[in-house]
Amino acid sequence: MKKLLFIGLMIGASSVAEANTPLAIQYGNPAPKDKAVITTTPYYAQENLISQYSLAFGYAGSKIGSDSFLGTESFDGLFINGEYQSHPTTSLWAEYKFQSSDIDYNQVTIGVKNKFLENDQFYSAISIGLGMSWVDESETDADLGRVDLELDYFTIPVALEVGYKIAPEADLFGSFGYQWMFNRDAKICMNGACVSGKSDDLDLNGVTYQFGFRYYF
Repeated sequence: MKKLLFIGLMIGASSVAEANTPLAIQYGNPAPKDKAVITTTPYYAQENLISQYSLAFGYAGSKIGSDSFLGTESFDGLFINGEYQSHPTTSLWAEYKFQSSDIDYNQVTIGVKNKFLENDQFYSAISIGLGMSWVDESETDADLGRVDLELDYFTIPVALEVGYKIAPEADLFGSFGYQWMFNRDAKICMNGACVSGKSDDLDLNGVTYQFGFRYYF
């Protein structure tokens, strides 16, 4: 057969407690008529906690394989990513990715990203995630008939991201990373007869790269 791949927000909630303080009544002499009475209204400052969300999409590519599983193959596709900034430099993210070559696969991932360098125009960040990948392939062989292959993976991706701020609410960015894919299950069916199991020989790894647009709201 051929070759394979990939993986797959947390949103924190905060609560605000209010306390009411009874108004103290003070008794005193009335103000003289020839003096102006100035009344003041107490002002209570209210802190605005802004949770920053963003949505990103773009091109996703990879070059992944294994020496024991038919070498290395290049894949191309698309991704969509949602992000919640839980800290000025740290965010939580979730991502869906689809790529294809001779075979197609879907990947779902969640992870954390940390910006370690940032100014008014550029930023650099590193991310790590955990996810799942599903690979499905079907073809017809002259001797074997209909052949269906299904592979499931547990995946760990890491990446370095560099972005350019084209506006306060928008970025253009690119990332380059590496990921490890550990086979959880493999199933192959030939003319309706199926066998399944898992094997370390089906484990994959390789480089990943993305280019995209991110919008903050």
